[in-house]
Amino acid sequence: MQLRDLSPDLILHNAVIYTLASRNPQAQAIAIQDGRIMAVGADAELLPLAGPATRVHNLGGRTVLPGIFDSHNHLLQVGVKLTRIRLDECRSPEEMMELVRARAAVTPPGHWIVGEGWNEGNFSEANPPGRLPTRWDIDPATDQHPVLLMRFFNTDVVNSVALRLAGITRGTPNPPGGEIGRDAAGEPNGLLRAAAKLFVRNLLPQPTLTELKTAIRLGCQEMNRYGITSVLDPGLYPHELAAYQAVVREGQSAQDAGRTAAVPISVRLNVMPSWHGFREEETAAELEARARGLGVASGLGDEWLRLGGLKMAIDGGTSSHTALMYAPFEGETSVGDFNRLDPQTLRRHFRTAQELGWDVGIHTCGDRAMDMVVDAFADVAASTPWPDARHNVIHAYFPSERALAQMAEHRIAAVIQPTFLYWEGDLIFRDVGERRAANYKPARKYLDAGVVLCATSDIPSTVSPDPFVGMYALVTRKNNLGHYVAADQAISREEALRAYTVNGTWLTREEHLKGALAIGKLADLIVIDRNYFTVPEEQIKEIRVLMTMVGGEVVYTASATG
Repeated sequence: MQLRDLSPDLILHNAVIYTLASRNPQAQAIAIQDGRIMAVGADAELLPLAGPATRVHNLGGRTVLPGIFDSHNHLLQVGVKLTRIRLDECRSPEEMMELVRARAAVTPPGHWIVGEGWNEGNFSEANPPGRLPTRWDIDPATDQHPVLLMRFFNTDVVNSVALRLAGITRGTPNPPGGEIGRDAAGEPNGLLRAAAKLFVRNLLPQPTLTELKTAIRLGCQEMNRYGITSVLDPGLYPHELAAYQAVVREGQSAQDAGRTAAVPISVRLNVMPSWHGFREEETAAELEARARGLGVASGLGDEWLRLGGLKMAIDGGTSSHTALMYAPFEGETSVGDFNRLDPQTLRRHFRTAQELGWDVGIHTCGDRAMDMVVDAFADVAASTPWPDARHNVIHAYFPSERALAQMAEHRIAAVIQPTFLYWEGDLIFRDVGERRAANYKPARKYLDAGVVLCATSDIPSTVSPDPFVGMYALVTRKNNLGHYVAADQAISREEALRAYTVNGTWLTREEHLKGALAIGKLADLIVIDRNYFTVPEEQIKEIRVLMTMVGGEVVYTASATG
């Protein structure tokens, strides 16, 4: 019988390591064995631990941080998007149509053309600036293909071919919780908001298992570029959950056969099954049966793939004017009815989840929606206690004082997206005005109230998953135009980093596994090109990841590392 060599597999040294752990909050070196952290400390303490087989890597004084946990990240959709037309950089509807025209030239007639990521806030070259695209923009690009172009959030634009396939005509009524865009004469203009998107999206061919697995692998590679080592992917359907399991299983089989490195996949995956507030064709009874029939609940899994909570939704978003608000959006005279779940229904669903041991994360943007959701959570927590519940409000734009107090009392987390603040920060003033914008994603209020705050990207509903852009927005409260958005809601650099690392682990019950760099925890970390804690504020958003490590194995290196 051979004894296991007690020396580490790897030592990283000559670094500036910020661990976010109470013991050794800053260190020079870190020792790793079997994918976990064996020791953290000074070079002089750790270098003597090296054995004959230990790899020793001098980081040359670079900064090391815990791996990023993006706890609201549609990784699978990102992978799918990488196979579609990328519209993020388009500066006008005309530029979008050039891309459609180019794709149409190589796509067989009758096949779908899909693009993602357009944002009218980027349309500086449009006439007028910010003009929304319509079917009359797309139709000249192709009349041989159905075309669906997804805005970064909650609105699609389609061409006339797609409208015909969906049966949308002048006489088609708006669906509950959605809106069909129309011209002055009442004709559909190709814009589909909120629930109306499903008229066309439901016509898209469902991707095969092979296509989904490819998308997951592409999404993982994309996340590693930004230092993201864990994600929580919300709102997944059974065939998507099966794809995640298949990818991890195949990676573990290859690992066991000795065909790969020591990690089966390059991102740790937490998944949230879709539940209430999405597909209209699924009845409440069917969804209730799904949750009850699984026989499992939040937390099932291992360090590579784990079940998170159930994903719900109550409304839309502000920039698409589909959030559930108390008062009309700026420039409008009436309040839109974008409520997907009434208060009684909310309580019934929350109570079911609580009884079954499921956490709930619910998409909530409007101020009225937020009060409804938090009131329902609080009522259920009082009547059906579950002290270890990890419920959370996703987006959490406009909390009232009552909501803040109840979230703190019942440990309901706020899962916010500072990426929205950065890339569409000016739109919030356009949509809700100065007074309401002063309470937009109020990170300082959440922390001061004692609410667990998680910062995430919600990619692909934004431009990039870059966490350092998000941290810049949290620390400075500036958007991409340099304008302040609720400046008094700025938080410290450490608070921002914790929101992107340690705090997310609370949602998934993984505080013991990751988030900080401490003995016994997973060796998930990143090396960056400058010191996050000491660079001037304006440079935070320019920080680049040089190396990403998962389980002690390098999964990404930038060319700057040689």
